[in-house]
Amino acid sequence: MRRLAPLARSLEARTVAVLLLAILAVHGGALLLYRQSATAAADDAFARQVANQLTLAREAVLRRPQTERDAEAKALSSAHFELGWSPTSTLLPDRAGDPAMWSLRSRMIASEPSLEPGLALAMDSGHEALHQEDLGGALALADGSFLTFRSAHAPGLARLGSWAYLATAMAILVGVAAVVLMHRIAGPLRDLTRATAEIGHGKVVPVREAGPDETRDIARALNAMQDRIHRLVTERTQALAAVSHDLRTPIARLRLRLDGLPEGGEIRAMGSDLDDMQAMVDSTLAYLRGDADPEPRQVANVASVLMSIADTSSDAGREVAYAGPGRALATVRPVALRRALDNVVDNAVRYGTRAFISLDVEPEELVLTVEDDGPGIPPEEVARAFEPFTRLEASRNRNTGGTGLGLTIARRIVEAEGGGIALSNRSGGGLRVRISLPRAGR
Repeated sequence: MRRLAPLARSLEARTVAVLLLAILAVHGGALLLYRQSATAAADDAFARQVANQLTLAREAVLRRPQTERDAEAKALSSAHFELGWSPTSTLLPDRAGDPAMWSLRSRMIASEPSLEPGLALAMDSGHEALHQEDLGGALALADGSFLTFRSAHAPGLARLGSWAYLATAMAILVGVAAVVLMHRIAGPLRDLTRATAEIGHGKVVPVREAGPDETRDIARALNAMQDRIHRLVTERTQALAAVSHDLRTPIARLRLRLDGLPEGGEIRAMGSDLDDMQAMVDSTLAYLRGDADPEPRQVANVASVLMSIADTSSDAGREVAYAGPGRALATVRPVALRRALDNVVDNAVRYGTRAFISLDVEPEELVLTVEDDGPGIPPEEVARAFEPFTRLEASRNRNTGGTGLGLTIARRIVEAEGGGIALSNRSGGGLRVRISLPRAGR
């Protein structure tokens, strides 16, 4: 049911539902009108038939003496129309009775006006099953006797003919055609949605210009917008890369000049400042490069990457431990992913004293968790932690370095791999970073 809910909310599903309901309403109304018109026509034909038979029977019976009238009436009977003669009758014309009977009586009189004076009708409930809804009646003759009759075909029982079944088949075909055509019309919208979801990850996604004019115009405008944005980003990146390249030259000169000066506290401080400047230039370039990284995706052992990060950090004298399986595959850019994980682990050991890395393999994804024992982040500041060039100094360590791009770069890389990253505070203190990545082959 959860999988069907988004489908029911889609434009295609709702349009198809409206079309099918409209077809159903029109078809139902057509069948109803047909049934009513067929019933009215059947009632008229039935009334004329009974009226004609009664007129002929009355003339034939009146030519016979009373002792032979009943036999004459029975001789005029058929399998579906029984006649009889009686000197008396309990049926009288009832103008305030059953509206259906009164309507049928009016039709019979309209066909044969001579039946007006003494025609009485009633539904005859016989003892046989076939006669449960027969039409019975009596017609007063000139001498005061009565011609009785019973018809095996009651009015108002017209059946749907072959036209109704043909119309139903046509309605079904029209409904199927509407569903197929709507699916084809909605195809460009689905392509547009998929392409839009891929836009913004460092590459131009050509949107197929197909479908109605409105969809073609949207696709054309989206392609043009992508070209403009891609040119702007490329120009910005190239300009900043040029500036960064130019900055590296004076940084290198200053470092060479420092190497020629005698050792001292100021010299070491200046060297540290140059290192910070170099780190800022490198991190800024990594952020600006973003998802345009040309590194190809490949199936990589994420567990091996995490163990390597933990070992490297431990060798550098930092307390970093890993717990998890030795093999967990995902289709990623290994170098970019390692850069993202290095940033997360570096933040953990920078703002705490130790970091703990864990990996869980779930049916659809890999879940990586990095925890530290630092001060954590106030809940209202969690969202800001991913903003570029943001350092939450009030909640973290004021004496730490960094450019405020570590988590920003990490999130961009993880999301480019189809995963997600989230921050939360640990109950015992510290920060927890949860990273999810799709498993290989999923």
